Amino acid sequence: MNWKEYEFYIAKHLRRLFPHADIKHNVRRKGIVSKTLRQIDILVEAVIAGFSLAVIIDCKCFKKKVDVKDVETFLSFLDDLKASKGIMITNVGYSEAAYNRATYDTKDVELRIIKFNELERFQTFTGIPYSGGHCAIVSAPDGWILDIAPKGPYLASLYPIGLIQTEAFEREGFIYLVFSHKDDKWPNLEYILMTHEDDIKKHYKSPRIEYLDTIHRDDCATCLRLLDTVELEPRVDFTLFLDFPEIVLFLTLLAPRDKAGIYRKKLEWIAEKLIKGKVRFTSSGTR
Repeated sequence: MNWKEYEFYIAKHLRRLFPHADIKHNVRRKGIVSKTLRQIDILVEAVIAGFSLAVIIDCKCFKKKVDVKDVETFLSFLDDLKASKGIMITNVGYSEAAYNRATYDTKDVELRIIKFNELERFQTFTGIPYSGGHCAIVSAPDGWILDIAPKGPYLASLYPIGLIQTEAFEREGFIYLVFSHKDDKWPNLEYILMTHEDDIKKHYKSPRIEYLDTIHRDDCATCLRLLDTVELEPRVDFTLFLDFPEIVLFLTLLAPRDKAGIYRKKLEWIAEKLIKGKVRFTSSGTR
């Protein structure tokens, strides 16, 4: 497979995953700063909350790891095109400096590795679960996948690549997403937390509930709760709440105790990258 086939295959796969999104392969857009046409490997466009969202995917089919200079060039490229999000995909990997440059930059950019021999079984890494008029653009962390057709009372789940949902739920790291709409029954986060604690104390004999310092976001308040009880052994439960004006999103992680620290970082990464939006319906009722 050459680099053109590599790009085409990834674009084709994304179209299967997101049939309602406008996904273009090998397109050109005029740069805001450069004032020149820039070539884009894959462009994903959608309208969320009344504004346009543009995700630019850059495919690097290299014989060596992508270096920090390639990531810096990509970040500048995203700025020139005013992209909402950037995803760099390569078949080999990234240098440590490249990972650090992407991770600690303020721009929303992700690095992915997709090898040729894994393309047929590659699953989605970004999805848009929704409830009523609200949605969230959710990305899976490195080494995990996103399942937007879960078998449970939640809208999406995330777990390590190579496992099916039931395996991850029963014995490995497993994260699920729930939307809680604010109304007379669930007016605010404080009431949700209080009600949850009452339910926890009814179902578990001696639960330990602790609230931990966590990520901070400019668009919503955040709260991270740890639940530790013998009934969950050998796992612990972390729930990270994102408190928006009209809705509370919460991400719950079930993790083996010996991997709790590692998987907590995955949970917080997901919450940091999540983009909250609204679903706009047409007169025909379609999204």
